[in-house]
Amino acid sequence: MKKGRLKHPFLLITFIVLATIIGSAVIIFNEINQPIRGDTRVAKTIALDNTDLTKVDRVTRFVYNQTEYTVSGAKKDGTNIFVVIADHGKKITVYPQSAGVSEQAAIKTVEQDSALKEITSSRFGIVKKRPVWMISYINQKDHLVIKLIDFKTGQEIKHVSTY
Repeated sequence: MKKGRLKHPFLLITFIVLATIIGSAVIIFNEINQPIRGDTRVAKTIALDNTDLTKVDRVTRFVYNQTEYTVSGAKKDGTNIFVVIADHGKKITVYPQSAGVSEQAAIKTVEQDSALKEITSSRFGIVKKRPVWMISYINQKDHLVIKLIDFKTGQEIKHVSTY
């Protein structure tokens, strides 16, 4: 009589272990990002309900001394605006996008740095009651560099580099 045993139980065990690890990683990644997705939805709703914003293009998280969310989009008349939401929705500030330099212009200011390797992010927000672009990039030494660019003038305000 032949026994009904698997010839290669190692393959079955390996498959189960890998499936468990991958499944766990997906669940953990999803749970970690859930609060940010929820906050983004809330910021979008606050901006649409409390301003003339009718079309949302982008929602970004801006962290300096506090966490803010910036919702960019257009009003009904086609005017592009930034809506900056701070203090958990208690403070809302609106800036016309035409009142300062564009994101591309702020990035060009940063691209003049000869040590630039790769731009990692650009975000609009408020620092000390001043609207700014925060541009992050990696330099040739693989250090993270953050530059604050004044929204109204396009001039660099602050430069922070990691070591």
